Amino acid sequence: MNKQSTYALLVRSKEKSRNIMETALFGLFGLSAVVSIWQFAQQPTSLPLDRVKSADVHCVAHEVES
Repeated sequence: MNKQSTYALLVRSKEKSRNIMETALFGLFGLSAVVSIWQFAQQPTSLPLDRVKSADVHCVAHEVES
């Protein structure tokens, strides 16, 4: 009798519960990747040039008030 790895035995088995669990886990992994990308895309970006423009506008507005 040949010694086989646990993975080889699992691959050959026809357990429905294992297939359902694998499908659910892969679905959750995919969903978590999509949620992570969506959260990253929703974050506001703050570029250095944006801060310079807002500072210039603030200075101009202060000079107009004076």
